[in-house]
Amino acid sequence: MSAPLPPNEPDRLEWLRQSRILETPSEGAFDGVTRLAAEVCGVPIAAISILDREHQWYQSIVGVDLRQTPREGAFCAHTILQSEMLIVEDTTRDERFAGNPFVLGAPHVRFYAGAPLITSEGLAIGSLCVIDQTPRRLTSQQAAMLQVLASQVAGRMELQRRIAMQDQLIAERALAQEALLQREEELKVIVEHAADGVYLFDPDTRRIIKSNAAFRAMLGYSEAEMAHLTIYDIIGHVRSSIDRNIRALSQGEEVALGERQYLRKDGSLVVVEISGRVIKYEDRLAVCVVTHDLTLQRASDGARRSAEAGYQSLFENAAEGIFQTTPQGRYFRANSALARIYGYETPRQMMDEIADVSTQLYVEEGRRDEFARLMSEQGGVTNFESQIRRRDGGVIWIAESARPVFNDHGLLAYYEGFVQDISDRKAWETQREQDLREAQFRADHDSLTDLWNHRAFHKQAQQRIDEAALHGGALALVMIDIDNFEYFNSLYGHGAGDEVLRMVAARLQSVCGARDVAARFGGDEFALLIDDVGVRSRSDVERGLKDGLGGLTFRPEGHDKQIPVTCSVGAAVSPTEGERRLDLLRVADERLRRAKTGGAEETGADQMRAYLHQSIDGFSMLDALVNAVDNKDRYTRRHSEDVMDHCLAIARVLGMDEEGRHTLAVAALLHDVGKIGVPDAILRKPGNLTDTEYAAVKQHPQMGAAIVSAVPGLEATLDAVRHHHECYNGKGYPMGLCGEEIPLIARIMAVADAYSAMTMDRPYRKGMDPERALSILANGVGEQWDERCVNAFLQAHDDERTPAAYTLQAA
Repeated sequence: MSAPLPPNEPDRLEWLRQSRILETPSEGAFDGVTRLAAEVCGVPIAAISILDREHQWYQSIVGVDLRQTPREGAFCAHTILQSEMLIVEDTTRDERFAGNPFVLGAPHVRFYAGAPLITSEGLAIGSLCVIDQTPRRLTSQQAAMLQVLASQVAGRMELQRRIAMQDQLIAERALAQEALLQREEELKVIVEHAADGVYLFDPDTRRIIKSNAAFRAMLGYSEAEMAHLTIYDIIGHVRSSIDRNIRALSQGEEVALGERQYLRKDGSLVVVEISGRVIKYEDRLAVCVVTHDLTLQRASDGARRSAEAGYQSLFENAAEGIFQTTPQGRYFRANSALARIYGYETPRQMMDEIADVSTQLYVEEGRRDEFARLMSEQGGVTNFESQIRRRDGGVIWIAESARPVFNDHGLLAYYEGFVQDISDRKAWETQREQDLREAQFRADHDSLTDLWNHRAFHKQAQQRIDEAALHGGALALVMIDIDNFEYFNSLYGHGAGDEVLRMVAARLQSVCGARDVAARFGGDEFALLIDDVGVRSRSDVERGLKDGLGGLTFRPEGHDKQIPVTCSVGAAVSPTEGERRLDLLRVADERLRRAKTGGAEETGADQMRAYLHQSIDGFSMLDALVNAVDNKDRYTRRHSEDVMDHCLAIARVLGMDEEGRHTLAVAALLHDVGKIGVPDAILRKPGNLTDTEYAAVKQHPQMGAAIVSAVPGLEATLDAVRHHHECYNGKGYPMGLCGEEIPLIARIMAVADAYSAMTMDRPYRKGMDPERALSILANGVGEQWDERCVNAFLQAHDDERTPAAYTLQAA
């Protein structure tokens, strides 16, 4: 059954067009997400797909080789119709999909679960889905993980769209610049092909620098020949007059030279009308002379009158406004286009009503004076932009190009030039600038709190750390987490949670200094960069922030009582605790975690984790999953650290070498990572588990091994992760191994894991007395635990050896 189109289909397709997601090949950055989705849900196939008008495109897919499929028949077409996840436990029993070709044929889809990829505008552009070839069900934890991963994918695509839109703005600006350059080139071409002759010469050497085709044709010289001439070669019979006029031009005067006789190459004369002025050409002064051949004019008065009529027609019908004004700012000549631009019905009306352009036209005070100054100093203006007040009071933008005109005595007579209405161009430029600023702000800021976002914070952090190192200053990087934030979301809804986030963000902005950086790091986490902490210690920084965030309360709608809102803080100071962004983040994050759990300042587990973060690619992802399990059950991380210490105590008594102890320590930190797939309610349940709940728990060793196996370099830990719940009598899980079939590393961890579980306090019960726990271990020798491992642990306690921090030996 084909899916109907969403009501917002045009907006959805426009979003995809702007993002250019479908114009790029499948992105490898998404492959890690699809693999993790498949592992967490225990299925062979997972995919990230985007739906356009006719096709379903796969941005990433594992388990089957596909690039695109028709939209008709796509499961994703149904997924985007709803805001929640679409789960089909058995496609053959669902009338929408029972006849689907992908159900009846390869890849034989029997189970489908898809989370829609929803943008910040509420548009569903595709899905993150998992597929199996047999019917199945997702646990609530697996469904939640799939939703979280879908949100991350949608966020990355949102960022890609913003970058694409910024690129478009930049490209449009480049086109505008290219058009401007093209106009300059066109002007050069116009001069080169003008009917009148134009040439430039050096006022000092009198050598001709440049000439156009009309001037060379008039005198009969080639361009190469003209480059070897001076002006004396073409008008040498009036040499004294030439020198006098050049001196006048050099003093800033425009000289109307009237008629002259020029010498052609063949020795004949041509009568021309010329004018000249000094201009700047290629960073030097040159005299520009315009020559008009009067031969034809004198040959035919009728032709002259016709030319004058044509000029007048051109003047009146030009699209640009053309004007002549007195130096004091009074119009005495203007065409109809200029009157229309300024909002007058006729040029006569405009000239009668405007007595002074400086006060009646220019919006900016002193703009006319600036115009006059440039005319005097530079001999003219080009594209002089100003805001002008029209007759009806409206304001427009114009660009003027003008020159001064002098009388026979060398005195300024008037200004003449033309005007263009550039209001549309100015509005376009202003809008583009605003769009670019807004796009940059959206790309760098969190939409809920207006703080810097995660990506921008990382960029700012490294920049500030480098600046502090350069100037010898100290900078603090701080991680902040709202305590019990899930309480607000679960009890009062996500709207209340969003309000709490905005409230904390506002308080952070109020306590930050002008150069400090506050960011929403993700979820209920915030991050700060505190500039120039001076001699304050890390503890001083944390204490100051705790005080600044104190006293926050939130009253849910419909309730009378205020609920306290508290935050935990962890800080790291550069350069004393690191000069790299990731190192400082890891230290601050670990201190934040310990602030929330009340743990010790630093342990052997901390040292081991620091080493693994630097030496094993992918360990950060595993450690993040362990943190995620700990967030569900505030027991897992401290339990793993205790297990590591107990394992190392047994290993020392057994005489294990350095490599074996290292492997055992890493395995202990990761052995419960598979609990990411166990529902929260089961992990936190205080009483006995049902058979179904126990079956869910028994899957975590296998799931943990699958997750750890995805990271190269940790292969030696897999036996401990997979088999630490095997029993010596063969009644354990997941494989029911017996005796020494169980790897030694797993037998050691089974003893350490059991002792930690018995003695550690849980929210719903007090931990067991250590002596009683040791007695239970001794009584379980040969049945549940290996005798050697238990005896080694008992000996460690008999020798009163406190498990010490594990320290790596130098290579």
